[in-house]
Amino acid sequence: MGREIIEGLHEVAAEMDRDPDLRVLVLTAAGRGFCSGMDMNDMAKSSEDRPRHKLTWPRAHPELYPASLLRNADFPVIGAINGVAAGAGVSLALASDIRIMSDQARLVPLFVKRGLMPDMGTSYLLTKMVGAQKALELVLTAAPIGPPQALELGLVAKVVPHEELMTAALELAERIAAGPPVAMAYAKRAVYRAEIGTLEADLDWGNLVQGKLMETEDSKEGVRAFFEKREPEFKGR
Repeated sequence: MGREIIEGLHEVAAEMDRDPDLRVLVLTAAGRGFCSGMDMNDMAKSSEDRPRHKLTWPRAHPELYPASLLRNADFPVIGAINGVAAGAGVSLALASDIRIMSDQARLVPLFVKRGLMPDMGTSYLLTKMVGAQKALELVLTAAPIGPPQALELGLVAKVVPHEELMTAALELAERIAAGPPVAMAYAKRAVYRAEIGTLEADLDWGNLVQGKLMETEDSKEGVRAFFEKREPEFKGR
């Protein structure tokens, strides 16, 4: 993962926002691995080459990092983890909303083996999913997390045979894409808000947003489809 990949993710997200027909993003890799971590050559470039790159100078811009980009996107993101996700690649994998893992893949939080700490959102995402104690065990031992353990810990929703990975991911994407985009965007936001909020805040926000959603064409179509005993056809309005 280097500057080119990060900028590419932002371009994809912008395209998703521009085209209402694009409703779900499936994130996977073209190579054998999912992501081997930060591009060391990219990191090693001198500060003179990029003295004011927004990711590093004069301060970090959290909104530019892949984890923040994917978590805050108004569309669902399915991570199809096809191979090794190491270092910052763990963050990229865990930032997906729903993760499906190949039985040949593994997550490797190897930061301490490089004399570093988890970054790119890895410590936050991992701790939210497994708790502080287990996150520390995984981070400090830097041991690979195979498919059975990843599934047991809730780091992935499903493990499938490698050759069935993309079929499973695309089938899930198609099911989700048939839903109402506006409602799903708010549903995603509601779940992540719940991680850091209170029940009272969730109830207040839910009442406010639900009232807005009930005025959408998709909501009215959902009600009509219920009474007409058919599948709804959502338009994203």
